[in-house]
Amino acid sequence: MLASVNNKLHNKYYTMNLKIRRLIFYALIIIFLILAFFIIPYSNGWRFDPGTLSFVKLGGLYLNVEPAEASVQVSLLTSVLGAGVNKLNFEIKSSFMKSGLLIANLFPKTYHISVQKTGYQSWNKNITVKPSLVVQIYPIILMPEKSNEELLKNKVTDFFPNTNYLAWEDTSNKLKIGGKIIKGNKFLTWLADYKSALVYDEIAKNYLIINPAQNNSALNISLLFDNLKYQKNIDPRTYELGEGVDDKNTIKNVIGHPLDKNKLVLATDKNLYILDFYKPSLEIINPDQYNLFTASGEEIFFTDSNSLYSYNLNKNENLVLSKQKNIDLLEASPNNQFVAFSSDNKLMLLDRTKSENGLTNLVENPTYFKFSPDNKKIAAVYDNNKIKIFFIGDDYELFNKKIMGSSSFEINSLDLNLPIAWHGNSSYIFVKSGTDLKFLEINDDSPINLQTIDTDVDKYFYNRQENTIYLIKNESLYKIIE
Repeated sequence: MLASVNNKLHNKYYTMNLKIRRLIFYALIIIFLILAFFIIPYSNGWRFDPGTLSFVKLGGLYLNVEPAEASVQVSLLTSVLGAGVNKLNFEIKSSFMKSGLLIANLFPKTYHISVQKTGYQSWNKNITVKPSLVVQIYPIILMPEKSNEELLKNKVTDFFPNTNYLAWEDTSNKLKIGGKIIKGNKFLTWLADYKSALVYDEIAKNYLIINPAQNNSALNISLLFDNLKYQKNIDPRTYELGEGVDDKNTIKNVIGHPLDKNKLVLATDKNLYILDFYKPSLEIINPDQYNLFTASGEEIFFTDSNSLYSYNLNKNENLVLSKQKNIDLLEASPNNQFVAFSSDNKLMLLDRTKSENGLTNLVENPTYFKFSPDNKKIAAVYDNNKIKIFFIGDDYELFNKKIMGSSSFEINSLDLNLPIAWHGNSSYIFVKSGTDLKFLEINDDSPINLQTIDTDVDKYFYNRQENTIYLIKNESLYKIIE
């Protein structure tokens, strides 16, 4: 009988123990499911937003800041316009070794970003973070509050940037390279990777090539051209000996050959030529009158009264690009994909990769336009003081734009002698407002950052190869150093 009681107690205990274990097991499953419900979305970037009372995916922001060790302040705004109460405010610093900075785990909202460093001007922008994405923008550059100037020369009225030689025009209208007076009185351009200069003598009406490595010796291109016109030349397309050139007109324009440092592209009122001054020869590109011409890559672009053409230097062939009349300004992008021109007071952009609808009207009343170094934007100046940047490449999202979208600016007292110059990173332009030299970002989202580089500036020059700014102030030449 005692054994029977023990068995009953044992069975009762076993049954209760099994129920408890099952309850614990089921409780653990429920707890696991509850935790999984929160942990899995959390690990995938989901958070509860108390502002909207909903779950949202977090995003991030990647900034590239110059100079390093700048302070970055992030403030959350209640309005996309920037007016509102800051609900979030924190500050971090970029490192000494790296200028890139990743700010992660941000709610998809609009933030006010302020970048500051002692001794530098601040940069501010309202940026919208998108869910599950890291928003990357163009490089952030802070300009010093006061420029550090190095005096190079006095009595200077013009300057011609070069990585190899110091070249300028003095107050007596003399051109100098390396401190020595050269022939000619009008500087045109550098040639042969900045190792020789093309100048014009307005008195003798001659074009000259100056070689600084040979004591500024001068080669008279006008005289060489006149001699070659009357010689029998070999036609490069047929390799046959031709007659001399029947052209009594003088040279009216010269540019460097885009592929061969020993050649020039020049024109008279009758023909367009290629002149080889190292192995003297003359080749006719276009036996007809033309209005404008420019060269880029392996092509020469030129116009007549009715059309825009290209001439391929490797294939020796002409191609009609567009039937346009009255073209008065012409520019080709560095990679030749785009050609911009002004026709009938309108700035037109030709995309050569499109067989149809490749021509776009950008602005009216253009006075100046320039492609960016990376081929992905074009800056247009119109109505004297207005600037528009068009995003024609694949980096438009860095500026919160769409393809062929634009940024618009209006600059007071814009200097029309050199309205804009592109910075080497293609994200900023230099503009001269009155006597102030400014550094303008090409993103017009609020607030616009227009930093002052220097004041009381007469002329400025930007050497992209050196990433250096030169200034003329009160007839003295300065170099801005870091």
